[in-house]
Amino acid sequence: MFWVVLLAAAAASFRGDRQIMARRDRLRQPRRFRPRSVLEELSDSDVRELFRLNRQAIQALYICIAQELEPLTGRSQAIPGIVKLLAVLHFLGTGNFQPSVARVIGLSRSSFSRLLKPVLRAIVQQSPKFVCFPSTPEQWQELKTGFYNLGGMPNCIGAIDCTHILLTPPHATEEQFRNRKHTHSLNVQVVCDSHQRIMSIHSGFPGSCHDSYILRQSALFDRFQLGLMPEGWLVGDAGYGSKPWLLIPVSNPRTLAELKFNTSHIKTRGVIERTFGVLKSTFRCLSKSGGCLQYSPETVSLIIQACAVLNNLALDHGVVLETNEELPPEIPGYPALSQDSSDEGKRVRSHLITSFFQ
Repeated sequence: MFWVVLLAAAAASFRGDRQIMARRDRLRQPRRFRPRSVLEELSDSDVRELFRLNRQAIQALYICIAQELEPLTGRSQAIPGIVKLLAVLHFLGTGNFQPSVARVIGLSRSSFSRLLKPVLRAIVQQSPKFVCFPSTPEQWQELKTGFYNLGGMPNCIGAIDCTHILLTPPHATEEQFRNRKHTHSLNVQVVCDSHQRIMSIHSGFPGSCHDSYILRQSALFDRFQLGLMPEGWLVGDAGYGSKPWLLIPVSNPRTLAELKFNTSHIKTRGVIERTFGVLKSTFRCLSKSGGCLQYSPETVSLIIQACAVLNNLALDHGVVLETNEELPPEIPGYPALSQDSSDEGKRVRSHLITSFFQ
């Protein structure tokens, strides 16, 4: 009996030693990371499909923001900056971070969640370089010529409108984000040129805000009011009031000249609607088809601004941006109030109609 107990104790001790040694072996094994693909390993068509930009545009952007993205740690397995950028570009293009793409890029959802905002901030910091008005008289003249060739509107320096980006609102301020369609959104003001390039974007207002209210709160309004913009005007829809620098259509045209003006106005202003279509088709996170953005309004605002930078970067590098015809229609804005229009604005429009469209 003694020997049986002794052998059982020895066997148990042996099994325990083996378990301890197995645990030690596991601890000694290096941690395994998913392989992270690099841009050079993908074909041109894969790059365009996954990230919405071409290889040249991605590389140019990475050069601008590499310092903000590269890991500060000396660990050999830290996430490379280019991988962070590619992960965020894919999210902006699709509206989600799919497990299949996580396997391609080599990131987990938790890692992606940590890097999203830093990468967005790095892209948005490039806004002054990519999202801006012309800086020389020659560029301003080229801008006006582009609009004139588009719709026959003289002296036009921009098309302005607002678009709604759906989001899940903060519970405490839910009603502020409810728009005319009874969904929740941010209302985003954009000014573009005749080539669908975004020159100005203002993205921080809840969906309940009126387009003309957003304009009055913007730095753009102050620049026009203070005479800091070149001679010329924006074209906007009936959600805005007449200003000396903002042309809206004639509500009830009665003369041939007024009809001609409205026709020219529609052709000219249509470019802003096409810009919204291209923006939401290319970066599906901004479209209802990509689902409501499940982030705070501040983060959604960063996402919108980053997409504006990427839109212009794509144009700079010859990326063909197309509109998905199945996109849901834009949420209509509230009509302008009578106090939004100025008598001087109406006189400027009347003078333009009689002198140019008569």
